[in-house]
Amino acid sequence: PDLNWTNPAVRKAVFDMMTWWCEQGIDGFRMDVINLISKPEQFTDDPYIVEHPNGSSLGFIANGPHVHEYLREMNQTVLSKYDLITVGEAPGVTPVLAEKYTGFDRHELEMVFQFKHMGLDDDPQFEKWSLHRPKLTDLKRVLSEWQTDLHGKAWNSLYWDNHDQPRAVSRFGDDRPAFRVRSAKMLAATLHMMEGTPYIYQGEELGMTNFDFSSIHDYRDLDTLNAWHELV
Repeated sequence: PDLNWTNPAVRKAVFDMMTWWCEQGIDGFRMDVINLISKPEQFTDDPYIVEHPNGSSLGFIANGPHVHEYLREMNQTVLSKYDLITVGEAPGVTPVLAEKYTGFDRHELEMVFQFKHMGLDDDPQFEKWSLHRPKLTDLKRVLSEWQTDLHGKAWNSLYWDNHDQPRAVSRFGDDRPAFRVRSAKMLAATLHMMEGTPYIYQGEELGMTNFDFSSIHDYRDLDTLNAWHELV
């Protein structure tokens, strides 16, 4: 279930909860899909889904009409009163949209997690489960675009891995024994030499790779199991 952010009492309850945690001494907030908290005001069908029943409505429901109003209220009520780091997951944002969330003069969030480089090996049918290899030129183009477009205006989050994605060494490098360490060092150097705040997913510091199970029955991950039943 989602929260009704249009209700002032709901927003106050959220801000009160955040304030309580701040008073306990936490260092910041990672906000899940924060760009979805303001929905379209008219309950119409998404025309894309009408044509593509298995597609995503992200473009229809993200970055709604009041999202920046709510985040500025959150910042004024809670975030600005504490020494915090804030990062919001924001699927589908472009550098232009990201600047609206994180611009130095916007008083909303400090960073967003964007997913442009995470989608370079997707395909229309299998999405992230595709076996396509991302092209190095595409990866360089996307990373350069975000570095250039936000420079001096906003702050980048930097990451290769997260709980929804395959391991970076297997995905962007070469996880064979002869190349695993070199691939991991190459990816780490790339990440840490860019402008922004790096986020290291557990195991990434070890150069961890995907694990090659021999049977689908060995998996316990629901995302993997659901994809198996839908796609195979």
